[in-house]
Formats: sequence, structure tokens, C-alpha cells
Amino acid sequence: MTAEQFKSSNGYEIQGIWLPRVTSITNVISKPGLFYYYGNHKNFATAQAAMNGAADWGTLVHKSVEAILRGQGEKIDKKVLPTISAFEQWRDKYKTRILDIENDIEKRVDDFDNHYAGTLDVLMEINGDLGVLDIKTGTSIWDEHSLQLAAYMSAYNKNAPTKRKAKKRWILRLDQYEECEVCGAKRRNKTGNHRITGGERNCGHSFSDEKGTFEFKELSDFAYDLEGFLNAKNLWEWINKSHLKRIKNYSKNKKTLKLF
Repeated sequence: MTAEQFKSSNGYEIQGIWLPRVTSITNVISKPGLFYYYGNHKNFATAQAAMNGAADWGTLVHKSVEAILRGQGEKIDKKVLPTISAFEQWRDKYKTRILDIENDIEKRVDDFDNHYAGTLDVLMEINGDLGVLDIKTGTSIWDEHSLQLAAYMSAYNKNAPTKRKAKKRWILRLDQYEECEVCGAKRRNKTGNHRITGGERNCGHSFSDEKGTFEFKELSDFAYDLEGFLNAKNLWEWINKSHLKRIKNYSKNKKTLKLF
């Protein structure tokens, strides 16, 4: 991989300086659930195809939610209608407000002191508190998500005026599935292939119509999570040291002249 390919895949150039992105850094964290996911497929190729399909589905959900938040009124693809219905249920349950629709959705944030950047989903008031909201479309909320949001909130707050500091971090997980009315097994079709989880293996299954659901979680221990992210970044730098040494405009190289 060339230096330019690495830069394009793993970061942003901001004001002539290259910064690694938050999600590339958190990929260094072990994900036991991912091993289980691959183990439940026939082979690596089918698992990868399913993962790509789920990623495409998640992208479609994000685009649909963004259009709603921006008030664009675009037609929602029927493949994600149950999920978007769940998103609307969440908005009905919580008092939400976006202070600056133009700039607070898909908001780029950067931290030149700690040498990283990222794009947070939404900066939003929820029940009167301003914070960072991240939308997930997987089947669970994972521990590394808390590190990601700590990085976003810290970078945002470094450059935000006092009255616009974020105080909270939230994850909104959106999902859809058919549920067996006998054993409670869940069948998902996000990837183009039916995948059944839970329930009883020997059940004949009588699945309901597809329905959407949401899981909303407020994260605590911001300082602890930020420390965890910065430690993960140190490990990510060590793993990628051969690439980083070749990036002349990496902010850390520019500041220290020598990375390692």
C-alpha cells in the first residue's frame, strides 16, 4: 500500500495537514463478536459478502435518517421503512432539537493536539441537553463505540464556544427483523440472505411481518473513555508506524519531526 492509499483509506487532510480518522483508530480494538459472526458462515467469502450487504443497508439507513433530519422529505426506500418507523418512534418519545441543521449533521471535528479527526453523526439537544448522537445499525452496541464518541465529543468541545459545549454522548441503535411468534427467534434480511438468531433451533418458526426497533443508550465515564481512545491511538500508531513515517504532512510528524 502506498502512502497516498493509506492516507486516503485512514484519514483526512485538513488545512494541509493529514489526521487519522477516529473509526480507523478504533478498528485496532479486538472485536470478539466479529469472530463469532465469521464463524457462523460457511466460509470467509460468504461472511464478507454478508458484511458488505449489511454495510450497504446501514448506509441507506444513515442517508434516510439524515434526509429526515434535514427536512428534505425524500422518499424512503421500502427496504428500510420498518427501521425509519422505529426512528420516528424514538423522536416521538424524546424531545430533540438540532440547533444548526446546516452544520450539526455529519459534522467534521478535529483535534490537532492529539492528532486525529472524525465525522460525528449529529450534534443534538435531547431533553434539553446538548450532546453527540451516533447512529448504529448493527445487532448490538459494543464497548468500542464509547471510545469513538469520547473522541468526537472531546474534539468538538476543544473548538466550541462555551455555550455550545457538548455535555452528553448517546448511541441510537436502529434495527429491523421478523420475529418468530412461537420461540422468539429473530430473522433479519439486511444482507440479502435470511439470518436467524436466538430462539429454538428445532422450532418450525412462524415469523411476523418485519418490524423496526430502537435501542437508545446514554454513555457515562467520558474521561475514562477518552483515555481509552488515546491509548488505542498509541497502539494504532505503533502498528502502522511504517506507513506513518512516510506521511510528511501527518500532524504528529510535523510537530515532532520524528514519530518514533
